[in-house]
Amino acid sequence: MTHLYRKTFTTLLSRIFGLLLVLGVSLSIYAKPEMKPLPANIAEIGSAYYSFTVKEFATKDPNKTYSVWLGIPKTRQKMQNAYASVFMLDGNSAMSHLNEDVLKSLLENDAPVLVAIGYKTNLPFATAFRSVDYTPADLLTGKPAQDPRNPERMSGGSADFRNVILSDIAPWVEQNVKLDAQKRALWGHSYGGLFVLDSLIDGRYFSYFFAASPSLSWADERMMKKIRAVKFVKEPQKHVLLMEGDLLTHTGAQQSANFDANGINRNREILSIFNQQGVEAKFLIYPNLKHGEVFKASLLDVLSNKLY
Repeated sequence: MTHLYRKTFTTLLSRIFGLLLVLGVSLSIYAKPEMKPLPANIAEIGSAYYSFTVKEFATKDPNKTYSVWLGIPKTRQKMQNAYASVFMLDGNSAMSHLNEDVLKSLLENDAPVLVAIGYKTNLPFATAFRSVDYTPADLLTGKPAQDPRNPERMSGGSADFRNVILSDIAPWVEQNVKLDAQKRALWGHSYGGLFVLDSLIDGRYFSYFFAASPSLSWADERMMKKIRAVKFVKEPQKHVLLMEGDLLTHTGAQQSANFDANGINRNREILSIFNQQGVEAKFLIYPNLKHGEVFKASLLDVLSNKLY
């Protein structure tokens, strides 16, 4: 009996240990970004270099309200008729990366108007809302559906969100400051990168498209399929920059649900498709950066006007 007990106990321990390993890997693979409440951002603190205005845009969903931060350089040049602009997704988190040193450096160059599009929350990301807003609809039905990566939330509402930007947010921005129509940029990371690429296919309003670590493997490569199928009109005024980190080790995979071992190759395929169809496209790789780390690095590079 003692031998049987030990054998059974050992087997049980082995199974428990195996289960914990599976759960540990599962939890780490689907780890979410740190979701601590954000401190006051530069718009609330005040800046010597930019004037900020915040406006809320209500939606049909009583639980979802967009918060949009508009930053206008304080030292307007009298001869400058219109400004370059950068529209940033995940605006709550984007604003948390802006400080006086960053804004001062922007002012020393061709300071753009800043438009950070976020949500009414004190968290860096509104995961359920961005899941539906930033992702393209099902290719067969053309409608929103459950997010394949998390069935508890919806996805596929990018067309509606884009209409909010173009019909409500952009007109409000342009009521406050004149934008250069040839230098309107859109930046987004991860799911936001998918929205950027989908907006390029849409073709309206923006001239520069910055897709940082786009989640190209999402939904059985839905965005890849859209890009492979689309036929672009030759538009040399459209400029695309794909940005990706190269830290694609197993450890990196465990730290993000958006890990994509073939991400660099998928970006290169997109680059080839765009260039063949007359869309000016480039690909920037960030050495030793993981998926989440590309957020800040790409955002600050875009704002600094180094990339366009």
